[in-house]
Amino acid sequence: MFFQVVLLTLLALLPMVNPPTTATLLLGLSKGMSREHVRRQVNLAAIYLFCTLCITFFIGSSILDLFGISIPGLRLAGGLIIGFIGFRMLFPAPSQQSGVDINQSIAFVPLTMPSMCGPGTMALVISGAAQIAELPDEYNRLTIYAGVVTAFALMSLISWGVLKLADPVCKILGATGIDAMTRIMGFLLVCMGMQFCINGIKEVAQDPVFHGGQTVQTAPALPQASGTFDQLPQKPTGSD
Repeated sequence: MFFQVVLLTLLALLPMVNPPTTATLLLGLSKGMSREHVRRQVNLAAIYLFCTLCITFFIGSSILDLFGISIPGLRLAGGLIIGFIGFRMLFPAPSQQSGVDINQSIAFVPLTMPSMCGPGTMALVISGAAQIAELPDEYNRLTIYAGVVTAFALMSLISWGVLKLADPVCKILGATGIDAMTRIMGFLLVCMGMQFCINGIKEVAQDPVFHGGQTVQTAPALPQASGTFDQLPQKPTGSD
């Protein structure tokens, strides 16, 4: 069961974390930075990703409940952040063009959040944790939790390897190529941010409370994890 949980968690996380997209973002943000500083940011981003996934898995739902934050609100906030970063990349200020802060930290924001561990990833992890909590007692939860945490570590390692490829790509493109790539990635980030906001608005519009319906709200609505943990082997039931 351990390896099956690891595999299912990795398959669910890969399209959500999407390390190649973050690598292109790193390619645009690292313009003017030293290679040593970029390597340090990549190492920190991998560590931050693992820590963020673990925190979201174990106490993410409690944090959202504590502050009254819903998943649509999380999507809207993430979309605004991504759109703002993309707009700055697409239309850099004159001061940014003449000089870049070589000591700027980009490991946590925006590489880890909201790029790799954005609202979609957090919603998937939180809903997966809720599914595990509802499993029958005959399942060994310690094995399942160990498999999920192992998958988080492997996901962070995969992301670290993909982000490392951004450095040789910088050498190939050169200054002009990086500037063009920065503006292209900025435009794509603005589009991604707007799509995040659209998805958040759609979820708010589909909420029965928005239409004046009476519902009993006990916790923020979480999207299902597409049966991520529903594929665990079922325990055989004894026959009379």
